[in-house]
Amino acid sequence: MHLWHSLEFGAKAYALKQVKTKPRDEVEKIARERLQTLLEHARENSQFWHDKLAGFPADRFELRDLPTSNKCELMENFDASLTVDDVRRHDIEGYMDDESNLGKLFHGKYAVSHTSGSQGQPLLLVQPQETIELLFALQASRGHANALSVSEVVKHLLSPVRLAVVLLQPGFYPSSCAFEYMPDGAKDYIDVLRLSVEDDDLLERLADFRPTHLTAYASVLHEIARAVEDGKLTLKPSLEEVVNISERLMPQAREHYAEIFGAPIFDDYGMGECLFLTNGCSTSGGMHVNADWAILEVVDEHNRPVPDGAPGAKVLLTNLANHVQPIIRYEVGDVVTMATKPCDCGNNLPLIARIEGRDSDVFYIETEDGTRALQPTIFELAVGRVLEAREYQLVQDDPTHFRARLEPLPGKKVDAQRAKDALDEELHKYGLRDKLHVDVEIVDRLAPNSDQKFKRIVCKVKKPSADAKVKKIEQPTDYAA
Repeated sequence: MHLWHSLEFGAKAYALKQVKTKPRDEVEKIARERLQTLLEHARENSQFWHDKLAGFPADRFELRDLPTSNKCELMENFDASLTVDDVRRHDIEGYMDDESNLGKLFHGKYAVSHTSGSQGQPLLLVQPQETIELLFALQASRGHANALSVSEVVKHLLSPVRLAVVLLQPGFYPSSCAFEYMPDGAKDYIDVLRLSVEDDDLLERLADFRPTHLTAYASVLHEIARAVEDGKLTLKPSLEEVVNISERLMPQAREHYAEIFGAPIFDDYGMGECLFLTNGCSTSGGMHVNADWAILEVVDEHNRPVPDGAPGAKVLLTNLANHVQPIIRYEVGDVVTMATKPCDCGNNLPLIARIEGRDSDVFYIETEDGTRALQPTIFELAVGRVLEAREYQLVQDDPTHFRARLEPLPGKKVDAQRAKDALDEELHKYGLRDKLHVDVEIVDRLAPNSDQKFKRIVCKVKKPSADAKVKKIEQPTDYAA
């Protein structure tokens, strides 16, 4: 029976691989059918969605006409938003209060977790086992440098992938929980070693495990890279690929890590509400949206679609796989830009060209017209020209003073004056050079504090009250916020 589950998983992964080369209209048809099924199920089994979707025909609708949802709304109506009657908010919260339950399915059938709350209130997440299996199957079929073939399936059944997952800390966080709930069908193909960056024996265990695959946050990859650079760890020649999750890598750091790790670096863009949203592309450096199982709309502040090549103000996410906790046109404040042309890798699925942070990552400055919100993008564009930097951090100390903190790559020297000139030049384009002062600091190391994700954007200026009218700085390029 166990072997049968493994063969089923391998067959599913192989079938998923075939979809990425289908014409875009065929993929959209698949997504449309799944969306219709999701809406019907949500309407029939959830009081919240029954009321929210009232008035929308089950088979004749445009996606853009459907109502949006958000984290606060789903938490306020948590019980009513689910389509099952054996899960209640109080029980889930109590279950996750006991750390010994980590890795155990709630009621023997649901994977439970919670978002970090970095954009406000955390959201409790309830997923059926099928969505976790889909995550691993999509990673196996679409998230690798080597194309998945029948021979590759057999190869990994006989010699499993050695996957090291290095996170900040264990807990009921989606990225951590996913590996705790690995489906039985995947276990014969993937041998997982779960580690924390705080483990005293992290380097020894990595060396002994000799991973073929490595998954970690960018800030954690920095720590591992520093150990490699110092001669304390080697990952060659076993390592075949590295997947960076949750945080962005500087392009120059990516190139450096590919060299010292001896493996290509992939970015995966996902979120707890849809962990399988994308798979990284080694050809473009972007991320392909798994558009047969998720719909990602890049929109402006008024939920109108923005053209490819231009950054949106936010995204709207629809998870087509989770019928237990429907996520439909769910607002996420990520600033995403889609690619304008097909990817050269041959994958026809939509390609995310870049992710520029979150709409909540803003600074506040005082102008003649009052308080204005300033997107960090104008600083990041300048920092991006400093090719010797491993990492950066932008700190606003008061309404007119900023610090750009830069960590050089090993053996490289960041020219502080060159960086300051680039920053001043960018500010000049926005008419802000005489209003804002930026100091450049060259530091030995930038790392997250304690168990928190690394914060590239730090605003020490008090956020204006909710009823204050704060306009955004008009920007002269396509990077307008």
